[in-house]
Amino acid sequence: MALDPADGYPYTPPEIAMAAGNQKLQAHQFAVDIDIAMRRHYAGNLQVLAKTLYPILYAEATFNGGRYTFCEDEHTTYVFEEINHLYTELKAIAHIPLAIYSIIFPYAEYPLNRQWLEPLKAFGLQVEAVKLRLSQLDISGAALTSSSNILNEALAFIAKVVGQGDFTTAEYTAFCDRLGSDILVNQTAAAVEQVAAMRAKLQAWRASVGQATWDKMYVVLQCIWTVSQESAHEQIIKSEMDSKYHETHIIVSEAAPTLDDARLLLARILADRVLAAAVFGAQTAEAYKQNIYSLSTKRDLLAKAVESELGGGAAATCPYLKPTKPTKPKKPKTPEKSQESVGSRQKERE
Repeated sequence: MALDPADGYPYTPPEIAMAAGNQKLQAHQFAVDIDIAMRRHYAGNLQVLAKTLYPILYAEATFNGGRYTFCEDEHTTYVFEEINHLYTELKAIAHIPLAIYSIIFPYAEYPLNRQWLEPLKAFGLQVEAVKLRLSQLDISGAALTSSSNILNEALAFIAKVVGQGDFTTAEYTAFCDRLGSDILVNQTAAAVEQVAAMRAKLQAWRASVGQATWDKMYVVLQCIWTVSQESAHEQIIKSEMDSKYHETHIIVSEAAPTLDDARLLLARILADRVLAAAVFGAQTAEAYKQNIYSLSTKRDLLAKAVESELGGGAAATCPYLKPTKPTKPKKPKTPEKSQESVGSRQKERE
């Protein structure tokens, strides 16, 4: 039923408009405002700091081998992207089993509806096109043999399952098993090409700026999680850096899709390290050292407190903490003799 203006309007409790709340809630907001102000000033500081960090090397993984951006100073930036046909060809052929997997495996539980069949036939035509032109590619030697084997086995598998209109995971696994050694040959050949190209460019840049400047360089490596541990580019770059900077000057992260993002991330990391030393550096207690480690690395500042609450754990050694003078060890008490039984355990493999 519509409201009658003659009756006025329904009552609205005035408390609804008292958004700031009672005394306790307003006191809480005063505390929250401190953190809001901190974050505003912190973000502004990082934006300014990010523009001053040199030299910096920003490394990106690309389909054709990688792209390195070396910012020597605010006026000088070098960019190198590997365009290596051999690397790309070897990688593409080695990826054929992955492509087949991506086409058929979603339907592996019940493949008889054959939604996978036409996409696989189309991919087979692409594989056939490469096989017919293999001699025109840059591949040679053992890699040529391995590439030919991969192409032939893939075409045979595709023809088999397309003809059957059906497949099993066992058939796919058997197909891949036959290609293991050939894929390894292509992997090795591709790695040789990638290392040679990227190391040569790093060496040229180092020679240009000098070792002293090179040692001041920070590296931000944009890398997705699935290849972030011991990635090819991390290993290549480390090979051209003094090992004492490996833990402190190389940052591997997904949160750096652009050079500007990489600069901002590095600014945050370095600012936090300076903050850690300023706030906790003069203290000698273990808890303070752990805070320095947390603020200087990927570990959360509350990690040790949470760990203690959940049951403890081994303390980490901070690579950014200045060493303190060792204390004189106390003479250990002679332990009581005890016997410890020794047994053996045999691991079973499926």
